Amino acid sequence: MSKIAIVVPTIRPDKMLEFIEAWEGLFRKHSVVLVTIFDGDNPVVQHEGQDYTPKDILGKYKDVFFNHTSACKNLGLAYVARFLPEVETIVVLDDDVKPIGDTIQDHLNALGQRVPISWMKTASLHTRGFPYAVRSEAEVVLSHGVWEGVKDWDAPAQLVSGNPDTTFYKGPIPKSVYYPMCGMNIAFKRKLLPFMYFAPSGHRVGIDRFDDIWAGIISKRFIDKLGWAVVSGYAMVFHERASNVFKNLQKEAKGIELNEGFWQGQQNDPYFELYDKKFIRWQEFINAQ
Repeated sequence: MSKIAIVVPTIRPDKMLEFIEAWEGLFRKHSVVLVTIFDGDNPVVQHEGQDYTPKDILGKYKDVFFNHTSACKNLGLAYVARFLPEVETIVVLDDDVKPIGDTIQDHLNALGQRVPISWMKTASLHTRGFPYAVRSEAEVVLSHGVWEGVKDWDAPAQLVSGNPDTTFYKGPIPKSVYYPMCGMNIAFKRKLLPFMYFAPSGHRVGIDRFDDIWAGIISKRFIDKLGWAVVSGYAMVFHERASNVFKNLQKEAKGIELNEGFWQGQQNDPYFELYDKKFIRWQEFINAQ
């Protein structure tokens, strides 16, 4: 049985055919399980030719699921939690990314590390004065991948700058430091599932395109508390598609404002009451499996 699950959301069956063609070599090499979320009015998870509804997967907890949004990834994670106990590593990808090298192995290598989180390297190797006691301080539980092609810009930045070239940080995210987690290329260990919940999003809540960012903030708080680690920049994909920047500007407007305070603990908007309730129910569901 496979110990790696690939979770992919889509609203475009034709795009999934391209995705599978691009990844099938790596999927065979690593003997992965593919879990596809077909989002829409009647969303389902598809695994090995069978369809599963939110009620099939979540039961009385189906209210934690939000469709018509990239937060639909939660349905795939819930499927893994409930029906695939043998899976130890979960890789979340978007349907418009292609591998660069062996993206899956790069994630696995990253997750196999132990890294410092209380000290930060200033070179590729540990230089003079770096304490030996913290060089293998924390187990990596989340590998945040990056992208060539179209980068993960917000709408204001894209309007001003387009898609400029950039370089990526490669290394651990220090303790008590946040980072912008993009959900199109991440891998994490099963033990992180109770803390990996993509924030409620879409027309039902009036906020979009921050589900992965806020999942990154919340999960990092728990990762820090538990003495684990996040690394970024070790696994790369090629991202092909740029979404409509003007539609994104509308979707992001409220989230941009709330995000400026959320990471600092400000939760004054009524949205966060809903978010807290759903996150608690998500943990109840995961811990019941």
